[in-house]
Amino acid sequence: MKKESTMIILSDDIIFRKAVIHLLNVELGKFAPAQDLFMMQPDVIELVRKQVCYLLNSDELKAADWNTKEPVFQKLEQMNEKDDKSFIQTSAYLADRLFDIMCDSVEIPSADLLCLSFQTNQEIYYALIKLNYQNSFMHELMKYDNEEIIGNIRHKKILPLGKRISEGIIFNLSLQKVMLKEKKYEMLNGDKIYYLTERFLRSIAQTEAKRKYQILSRTIKTINKKYPEDGLEYQMDTKSKLCKIFEEDQEFSINKIGDELFGKNPQKKMEFDEKMERYNMQYDKFTVEKEETIKDLGYIKLQTNNEIEIKIPMEEYQTKECIKVEEEPDGTKTIVMKNIEQVTVE
Repeated sequence: MKKESTMIILSDDIIFRKAVIHLLNVELGKFAPAQDLFMMQPDVIELVRKQVCYLLNSDELKAADWNTKEPVFQKLEQMNEKDDKSFIQTSAYLADRLFDIMCDSVEIPSADLLCLSFQTNQEIYYALIKLNYQNSFMHELMKYDNEEIIGNIRHKKILPLGKRISEGIIFNLSLQKVMLKEKKYEMLNGDKIYYLTERFLRSIAQTEAKRKYQILSRTIKTINKKYPEDGLEYQMDTKSKLCKIFEEDQEFSINKIGDELFGKNPQKKMEFDEKMERYNMQYDKFTVEKEETIKDLGYIKLQTNNEIEIKIPMEEYQTKECIKVEEEPDGTKTIVMKNIEQVTVE
């Protein structure tokens, strides 16, 4: 499944301007705001640049409304990013606000909050990157009765700079746009919420592209499985059509997909439309940045009742040169592979 290249922000395009880091330790009930700018060493700069680049290009990033009536956005609009004091004070305010919300849950992990400004493509951004603490083990060389023994030391506060960030918010100060990657956590009142959107930003967030594709793909599969009498080849053709639509348009248009896949069957079309409306996707047009997000469009995977799996590359299926599906009147199916020059055992 090939995806044409779109506007991707490269790590070398990102220029850091300022940064501070605040301590948000929920377990100890300790909030320690930074008093000075954080001077990152070259190796740390490279790690952070990769994390910011990953967030900006991630299909798990979702947009939220810039709500000028809410405190977070008001503070950012009032901040003079060029002034060190204003930058530090604004960052401390946002960190304190976030810490109060984190303390309202026993699940939200403690973290160091990295607040930084950067520029790319002549636009200024402000980011809140939550570096959640992780447990880690290191060895220690000890002597016991004149013998060297290796012991393990458990560290609870290891920053995950080398791993993909699971929570972060990026504000485009130039265009007043906000994007974020977040996780749900259970609060003390028992509600499991996206606390960054609902409690911190107090905004409305869109569904991220990765989630939209998962909903779309699952809906199509569910409808196909509901009507097995249409046959195996029909189900395979449905996925093939979805793949062709994306290859041609480089986007998923819900209206177009519904018409082309189910337009000839009013019942299926109605079920598809109802499901899309349930997720507020009925008028959506969206694309994805990462080929990995839609990697399942690159093949058709079949599984028989006796657990035999067959994985057919989409290009091979669409040419019809190597695969033939025959469905017998008694309901049994025959899958023929032809023109095979070489077979290997994996």
